[in-house]
Amino acid sequence: QTATPKQFSLRCLGMVYPATSHSGMTLADTQISPLDKFHKLIIELEKKRKTRIFSIVQCGESESDDRLCGDTFRHVFERRSEMANVPVLELLLDSPGGDANVAYTLMRYFRRHCQRLNVIVPMFAKSAATLMTLGADLIYMGEFADLGPIDVQMKDPLKRGSKTISPLDEFKSAEFLRDYAVELLDSFTMLILGRSGMSIKEAIHESIPLTTGIMRPLYERIDPLEIGEHKRSLAIGEEYAIRLLALTKNPRQREIVKALVSKYPSHSFVIDADEARDLGLPVRRLEHAQEQMFLEALNGIRENEESVYGFSKEPTKKSATPRKRKASGVKRPPASEPAPAAIAATK
Repeated sequence: QTATPKQFSLRCLGMVYPATSHSGMTLADTQISPLDKFHKLIIELEKKRKTRIFSIVQCGESESDDRLCGDTFRHVFERRSEMANVPVLELLLDSPGGDANVAYTLMRYFRRHCQRLNVIVPMFAKSAATLMTLGADLIYMGEFADLGPIDVQMKDPLKRGSKTISPLDEFKSAEFLRDYAVELLDSFTMLILGRSGMSIKEAIHESIPLTTGIMRPLYERIDPLEIGEHKRSLAIGEEYAIRLLALTKNPRQREIVKALVSKYPSHSFVIDADEARDLGLPVRRLEHAQEQMFLEALNGIRENEESVYGFSKEPTKKSATPRKRKASGVKRPPASEPAPAAIAATK
């Protein structure tokens, strides 16, 4: 009988992953390890989708295993002997993002080894992982899957320690200051006009010193060199995005990139399947049954915080344990003494 699905929370960016049960799983399948179960389900999905599926699933405890970075590149590089040219290659992607350089390099690599490249996002692919999806011919997303703004993360050990910062946050702060200055100028001008007989020109003239008096201390805290550095960081993601979209001949390249780089207010902003499709991305919904299988495959390894890279292989079957013989009446010699047959052979 099919097991009743249970709900449980998994630690991953505060998200709740619904537990699922694939109707084809047997009692024996529930007794295998989560990693073997993952590979078994992915192999079954390959047969259903008639494709090869390469997994990049990141949920480890270490920094090198929970984001796209140099170690991610190493994992893929070590498996390059498994990569053969195929008609349709699909990339199972579940990652919070990371290094834009690694994301771009990997997508260029995957596209060289297939005629068509699809990306499958059952739950989330944020930041640099979103950048990877832009190089796909089709993006298959689950019902609760989401992408995010292309926002290169930076580190500033001197000011922020080990905490990463978002250039997008800095630019949104600058935009707020600009809008706030205009609102102050309008407010002071309207206040002066309402309480005096001044002309609009005279009211604006009196409002400017009041506005600058408030805004100057705020703008003096901004470092122009830091703003320039953040602008260059965002430009890296922007240029990579344009190049990846060009590989798929997407007609809305500039429009998509502009939205992903500057439209959204925060690094973690949710871009679901409908939003991504409205932007102009080639999004398709995962079939419900297949989505359930992908989620079931992810649940076990997320619970154990296991990251997965590469193609899935059938788990190696363990050799059967030899059955113990029943004790007979013949007394066996101690292990330190030679057997009777061996003694006869020496005579």
